[in-house]
Amino acid sequence: MFVRTVFEFYRTHWLPLTLGLGIMSLYLASAMIHGDYWYALVGVIVIVTGVGWLWRRYEP
Repeated sequence: MFVRTVFEFYRTHWLPLTLGLGIMSLYLASAMIHGDYWYALVGVIVIVTGVGWLWRRYEP
């Protein structure tokens, strides 16, 4: 049941999730290449917060 809810959540919010994760993956890759681990940590926190905010607002 949880997997179905996750797929429905992604189907509902596919554009912001795809764009946000794409941009943040470039940001995280750049931070890791240059050794800016604090910036990488902040990037992970931003991703988790954004997905959590969308998840909280989601009503199936």
